[in-house]
Amino acid sequence: MLSKVVLVSLSILFLLSSGFYFLTNTSYQDSFEARFYYLVGNYKKAYDFAKKSYDKDPYNKMAFTVLTQSKIATEYVNYIKTGNDYFSRIDKISSKKDYSDADRIRIKLMCQIMLGEYKKLVPTKLTNSDLVKDAKKLDDKFQQLYKELF
Repeated sequence: MLSKVVLVSLSILFLLSSGFYFLTNTSYQDSFEARFYYLVGNYKKAYDFAKKSYDKDPYNKMAFTVLTQSKIATEYVNYIKTGNDYFSRIDKISSKKDYSDADRIRIKLMCQIMLGEYKKLVPTKLTNSDLVKDAKKLDDKFQQLYKELF
């Protein structure tokens, strides 16, 4: 009976000391904040806090994970933003009554750039699935447009 009390007491003491360590260590405070920003979708701030945390403690696995995932998510966000921008440019070109060979080449280059950039995106199991789906939809649209026009 006494050994159970000692074991439980030691376990509680260990958990409290671990919690105190994580709450007072600035590297882990920054990595918790980075994780929060990652979860709410602010990948730039998450990257900044994770980088700051990782610089303080290179053994902080949470900081390294959030740093890596924020970088990947930012690449997806940039791909989606660029794709939407290109589609708005293509809509402006296609709304003209007649468009030149230069316009066709511009559209072709935009499609080729987006198709090439999509191949560079590498999702992980931790990458936001909505970002991956949105990027895939854009890639499908650009593939379809490229096939129809060229």
